Amino acid sequence: MSTDPAHRNGRPSLPGAEPLRLQEIAKDIRQGRNVDLYVAVVVAVVVALLGVLSVVDGKVIAAATLAVLAVVATSMLAGRHQAGAIGAALDRLASDTDGQVAADRFFASRMPPLDVEGATAADIRLVGVTLTRTVRDLLPVLELRLRAGARVRVLLIDVDGNAGAEAAARSRKADAPGFYRRRVNATIDLLRVLATSPPDGGRLQVRLLPFVPTFGMCLIDPEEPHGRIHVEIYQHRTLAADPSFCLEAVRDSQWYQLFREQYELLWQSGRDVAL
Repeated sequence: MSTDPAHRNGRPSLPGAEPLRLQEIAKDIRQGRNVDLYVAVVVAVVVALLGVLSVVDGKVIAAATLAVLAVVATSMLAGRHQAGAIGAALDRLASDTDGQVAADRFFASRMPPLDVEGATAADIRLVGVTLTRTVRDLLPVLELRLRAGARVRVLLIDVDGNAGAEAAARSRKADAPGFYRRRVNATIDLLRVLATSPPDGGRLQVRLLPFVPTFGMCLIDPEEPHGRIHVEIYQHRTLAADPSFCLEAVRDSQWYQLFREQYELLWQSGRDVAL
């Protein structure tokens, strides 16, 4: 014997045709949704009862019926307009460039503040040219996470090799040969301070790259389903902000895995720094 509510008492019901519950009606009214329709229903029921009891004449009933029909028609028109607007927005999102997302919707002019995302991370990985501002801004968060047992890995350029000269050739910010050396050394000094914070200093690792990476990255819990990777594309001889984008583990699985693997390849190319 079927226990499906749709077949109880021998009255099958159509899918999606379940009656409204009082809790749903109350919620709609509290949130100001469909109030006009609920009022129309109440008016229709009251007028119908008054008509049955012969309390009102036919003219009043006819006028009330027309008013209810007007409310229902207005609500239907509003719903159609909203559905049309949503459909148009979805069409613009998907079809402007043969199904590709417009660059303005994908790229940001700079990375978002990373301290909020990093506040609960157990694995933080950074790569960049000098990361002076990034490490300085994240210093309190990195210290807290290291004390909580998180692992932090940082990749910078090796100014003792060709990377320093290469970075200077690509940049409009370098005003002297020692520009990048000073910045990299300042970052390493900050990281050495961090290395004294956690009970186990081995959870903070730093390596130097013999070349300039073509992009910077901040990876937040990259091995976890909630992981995120922020990527910043480096430009050539300009003061304009570097474009950036964010990848999420679940949403962008293919490209997320690519950039996560890129970090590991970069890490293997670096040499350790003693902190």
